[in-house]
Order: sequence, then structure tokens, then C-alpha cells
Amino acid sequence: MSGLADQRTRPVSRVKPATLFSTVAVGAVTASVVASGGPAMAEPDYPSWGEIEQAKQNEQTKQAEIARVGELLTGLQRAADAAVQASMMADEAWRVAIDGLDRAAERERTLGRQADEADAVAEISEMRAGLLAAHLARTAGDDLTTELVFAGDDSQALLQQLGMASQLGLQANGIAGQAIAERNTADALRAQAADAANERERLAALAETRADEARAAADAANAAVAAQDRKSEELYAQLASLKDSTAELERQRAEGQAREAAEAAAAAAATAAATATAAAAAQPVPPAAPAPPVPGGSGGGAPAPAPAPPDSGAVEAAIGFASRQLGEPYRLGGAGPDVWDCSGLTKVSYANAGISIGTHSATNQYYTLAARGLSVPVSQIRRGDLLFWGSGGDYHHVAIYLGGGRILEAPREGVPVREYFIWGSPSAAARPAG
Repeated sequence: MSGLADQRTRPVSRVKPATLFSTVAVGAVTASVVASGGPAMAEPDYPSWGEIEQAKQNEQTKQAEIARVGELLTGLQRAADAAVQASMMADEAWRVAIDGLDRAAERERTLGRQADEADAVAEISEMRAGLLAAHLARTAGDDLTTELVFAGDDSQALLQQLGMASQLGLQANGIAGQAIAERNTADALRAQAADAANERERLAALAETRADEARAAADAANAAVAAQDRKSEELYAQLASLKDSTAELERQRAEGQAREAAEAAAAAAATAAATATAAAAAQPVPPAAPAPPVPGGSGGGAPAPAPAPPDSGAVEAAIGFASRQLGEPYRLGGAGPDVWDCSGLTKVSYANAGISIGTHSATNQYYTLAARGLSVPVSQIRRGDLLFWGSGGDYHHVAIYLGGGRILEAPREGVPVREYFIWGSPSAAARPAG
């Protein structure tokens, strides 16, 4: 089987648990998978055992039937892989929604705290203004003016008293104005906190929706994989009968060919990237200002400086931690101690090495590391680097590269943390320990 669907848990309790990750793409793919219980496709015409036995009577017919069974097995694999990829994308959409919810909740807390502090300041100013106004009411007003009219020889002293009252009045006006401004600030912050609470509630509902979509996509992927297993078991038995072999041997042969194809594809991609980099380096650099980097680090233009080698101590600490989680189950939102998802495993593994790589999201982890200048071409990956799968700047899966074409990953629901060969075509890489 391929790296996506080769074995057989929902969001860790939280919310069940920015623009969200590829919302339209996820919705479209998930809808096609969920609506039919698997990727939209016509039901294949599977051979009967009678047809297999009849095909064995003629070499040409037998070879044609062998090719037909092989195509059916490939189609089953593609259908399962498509459903699994849709599930991975839906999982990442939930993680990105949770990222947005976390930011909104933090903004609500910050604005609420600032509003409380502004309220306290405004109340003190209002109290000072009130006390000063009361004092002026007692010592000034009509009584002081009347005394000035009948003061006689004491009029100079009363004039001085009136001047002091005027100054106090100006001071009171200033304090009152300050109190009004501070109250306005507190009210504005309180209104912003209320808006932030509304946004947090909206994103909480959206996260619930994304969790439901992730559950549905995972169910569809499990159903597709189960259908693949059920159908392929008979197809491998039929293939073995046609080739005078065994079903297990034919399955192992197919899995080996899939592994070799994946490794060859990864090597070809790395070679192509290295060739493009070398070709770019051979071109004279124009005097114009360089273009901004393309997410993923594989764009054209002047080559980036060679990435620094990783800190081997940090790499081994991260890999050592991740290796101790081998065999533990996948759970969307899992970040230990005994359940994991892809970005939860990478996040905690590198945190164990003293390195923060971003939030609990593959997309965020890539862009966090890229912003630090730690993205690397896929063609130059080293042990401990992170590989990212995705397209269009969105990444739905991340794994730790071990070297020798192998990775350590928490792949998907039903498949535990494992060491595996590089499957598919990773689209970006980063070096946390660089």
C-alpha cells in the first residue's frame, strides 16, 4: 500500500476540542468524499473467480486479466489515498480554526483587562473631580460674591480668595475633562472587548464545524481504506492464482513497488530542485531589488544562501523524544502524553529540545520557521528537518526527516506514530535546529 492509506479518535477535547485554511478546497474535497462514503467514482467491474479460471486457459487472456487486476488495485489505492488526503486537509483546517480561536480569546482577555484598568483610572478621576466640585460648592458661589460687595476694608483679602476659587475652578474643569476622556477610553475598550467576545464565539462555532467536518472526513477515509482492504484481499488472491504465486507475496511485491515509486519520485523532485537552484546560480543577478521569497523556498530568482547545518544535539533530542512515541495512537489535536497528531508531535518533540517551532498547526509551523529564515529546499534536507505536504501555501501534514529517505510521523486516524518512507511529494521543508 502507499504511504497514505496503509492501516487503520477525534479532536482532543477542547472546543471539540485570519482566513481559514483552504476552506473552499477542503469543503469541496470533503463533500465529494463524505457524500458517497468515498471519493466520487464509478463502481469498477471486478472480475469473478469464474473469469479468473477461464483467463488461465489462455496465456494472452491471462496476461490481460493480470493487467486488469493490477489496474483495479491501483484504482483502489488512489481512491483510498484521495480520501485520506481529504481527511488530512480537514484536520489541518480544524487546527487553523483553533489557532484563530486562540488568538481571538487572547485578544478578548487582553481588551477585558485593559478595560478593567481603564475603568479603575476613570473612577479615580471621577472621584477627584466630584470631591473638588463639592469643595468649590461649599467655599465659593453666591456667598463669596456677597461678602465681596459688603467687605469694605477686607475686600482685598476676599479678592484673593475669589482668585483662588477661580484657579480651583479651572483645575476642577481640567480634572473633569480628564475624567471624561478616561471614561471614554474605558468605554471604548469595553466595546472592543465585547466585539472580541463576539468574534471569539463566532470562531468557536466555526471550530465546532471544522471538527465535525474532520470527523466526517476521517470516517470517509476509514471507509475507503476498509473498502480497499476488503476488495484488494480478493484481488490479490486472484492475482496470485493467475501468476501461480501467493496473495501475500503479491501484496508485498505491490507494496515494495509503491515504496520504490515514492522514493524515486522524491529523489526526482530533489534532483529537479537542485538542478533549478544550480541553473539559477549560474545566471547573472540583475541589479534590481530581489523579489520577496516564495513560500516553500522553491521559487526562482537568485538562490538563497546555503542553509546552516542543524544543531545535532537539538536534532537528536527532538528525534529521541519523537521515537519514544512510536506506536502511540493518532488523535486530532493530540499533543501528548500518549496521543498525537502530526503537528502536535513535531511541536512537542522540538519543545523537548528547547526549540519553539510555532503553534499546533503544520501551516503555522512552516511560516513561523520561514519567518526566522529557517526554510530549506526539499533537495537539501538533513536529519531533523521538517517536511511539509500541501499546496498553494497551505500545509496539511508535517513530519520529521530521519535521513535515508525515511520520516517519523503521526499520519492520520487509525494509523499510529510510525517510521516510514517519504510518501507523496513534500512541497516544503524547514530546519528548526538551524
